[in-house]
Amino acid sequence: MPRDVDVVLKSRALEGRKVLLGISGGIAAVETVRLARELRRHGAEIHVIMTRAATEVISPLAVRWATQANVDVEWDGDMSQLDGYDGLLIAPATRNTLAKHVNGVMDSPLAMAMAAAAGNGTPTMVVPSMHNDLFDDAVTQDLINSVIARGAKVLVSESEEGRRKQPDPVNIVAEFAHYLNRSPHHRNVLVLLGGTESSIDDVRVITNRSTGQTGFGICDGLHRLGHQVTILAGRTSLDIDDSRFKIVYSPDVGSMKCWAKDLIENDEIGIDAVISAAAISDHVVDEPFSGKISSDDVLGLRLSPFPKIIDGIVTWLGKNRGVGAGPVIGFKLLSNSNEKELVQAARSQIERSGVSAVVANDLSWIEGDGRRALWVTMDEVSELANLESIVVAIDRLLLAQD
Repeated sequence: MPRDVDVVLKSRALEGRKVLLGISGGIAAVETVRLARELRRHGAEIHVIMTRAATEVISPLAVRWATQANVDVEWDGDMSQLDGYDGLLIAPATRNTLAKHVNGVMDSPLAMAMAAAAGNGTPTMVVPSMHNDLFDDAVTQDLINSVIARGAKVLVSESEEGRRKQPDPVNIVAEFAHYLNRSPHHRNVLVLLGGTESSIDDVRVITNRSTGQTGFGICDGLHRLGHQVTILAGRTSLDIDDSRFKIVYSPDVGSMKCWAKDLIENDEIGIDAVISAAAISDHVVDEPFSGKISSDDVLGLRLSPFPKIIDGIVTWLGKNRGVGAGPVIGFKLLSNSNEKELVQAARSQIERSGVSAVVANDLSWIEGDGRRALWVTMDEVSELANLESIVVAIDRLLLAQD
């Protein structure tokens, strides 16, 4: 039976990572329970250092419950906060904490941990939280710039209610995981997601039932694992407002094709791998009507096949990136099919388009309780149980083709 201290694992983005969580005395320390549990949901092993001021905001007992880890407030003989950590996360970080670090004041275990992390190159992310008038003060800006100059990442929220509040724990952990995992081997990935449209008239369109949720889940997972992600989104049921990604919206199928080519060929973005998870229309209306058709009219629409965008992606990517081009991953959805038919359809796409792999599934699998998809290459077929396993399979291929 699950205990109240347990969490449900959402991803393995921080699996095997030892994280030192520093908590200073801002009011945002009340968010520590949520933040700690979110770190654990992605596999992090946590050790905590609190300042004395932080203990006046949230008790060490509550933090210990949330982290299921040791919590240091006072000095100890081992000074375990100095060694063996993959990353240091300080949230919240008060101006007082930043000032002590920048000016070499070492009057607490947290101050020493920050100095040691800077000295031994441990990745450090700092999350300031304070009122706007304090945050906008020139001294604070100098402190933040000094922290950045020393190699730390600083995550700041948008101003809200006159304050720079601590960002949502989900966003903090996503950025922290990306920061820890990012390396020169990771890709700049373009992900196509959502549905597409073809106009009937100036008001109506033909579209499909794609929501874009799977595609966005892949974007989120790959970002946490260290990849840089650009999104080309069609029509979705999501409001994708996420500063982690460059996002281009293009629900029209013809426009999506143009945008895909432009983004792949844009040297400033540097796309070197593509995941085509969008439900792209196979047919479009031949001649859309001008204006709005009367609701009393009887319509007959002529639909024509639309050239498959996936067929051009490998060519565009290879032409622009040459030998440095990474993999292209396609998606194939069938209805009322069996596994043999799915594999045949996926391999047909590989042969026709030159993609490296295909994520194939049947419509009935999406809402079922069993497997989620098949991972198909010319040499391999394996089952993917859920969205996380899809992300892991894609990540392995992206890193393998370096």
